[in-house]
Amino acid sequence: MRLAIAFLVISVLAIFVANNANAQVGSTGIIASTNKPVYQLGDKVIISGSVAKVVDNNPVTVLVINPIGNVYDVGQVSLSGNLFTHDFVLGDGATSGTYDVKIKYGDQSGQTSFIVQIGQVQLIPVGDYSIKVKGNNTMIKYSDVSVSTIDHSLTVSVNASAMSSGSAMQEFQIPKKIIDAPGSLLTVKMDGFDTQCTQIETPSDRILDCAIPFDAKQLQIFGTVVIPEFGPITMLILTIGVIGTIFLSKKMKIS
Repeated sequence: MRLAIAFLVISVLAIFVANNANAQVGSTGIIASTNKPVYQLGDKVIISGSVAKVVDNNPVTVLVINPIGNVYDVGQVSLSGNLFTHDFVLGDGATSGTYDVKIKYGDQSGQTSFIVQIGQVQLIPVGDYSIKVKGNNTMIKYSDVSVSTIDHSLTVSVNASAMSSGSAMQEFQIPKKIIDAPGSLLTVKMDGFDTQCTQIETPSDRILDCAIPFDAKQLQIFGTVVIPEFGPITMLILTIGVIGTIFLSKKMKIS
């Protein structure tokens, strides 16, 4: 497997060298972009674009270079019409910085870039589950989560007082077993006011990218279904306790 990957990388580099040797400086024809400008570990990077002219059935070559100049990812993808898409997940080997994406198709070329930020990961416990919070700003802390089954919401206390001004982007990876809004988006409020967050949905999670201001005190997330105030394990313990109390009461009366 490693030999095959090494051969693919060498082949792709050979294609780039050959094409760059024959192509004129400033050769273009490919427009490309990524689905987000900034990523963190575990994120999926999606590179998509188009070629100006379809000339053959050869694949589009995508080469991703990390901040220290090494090849981080390489792929060859087929065109759909004149469109292409390549994706990969940022693993533990990713480093912070700017990643350059170089794309070749025949004598056509293009490039784009994206940024990887590796920050602190916080876990916010909610019942038997937890919300994973990612962000480079380690001065924002979260605590005191409350659940409302009346308005299907989560309320989280925020402490960003260590920030003197401005705001910081935070990514909230929320399991759907905690809160969800099937067929719709979650509503987010900061200190009682609606706030706009970028939202992504996966089969198991809701992912929110929100700007947390320095004076934030409370974050509220509203859905249409929410975890009960008592999780499954807590309910089991509570049930056992109730049954045990009833049993002991009856036994004492009999005695």
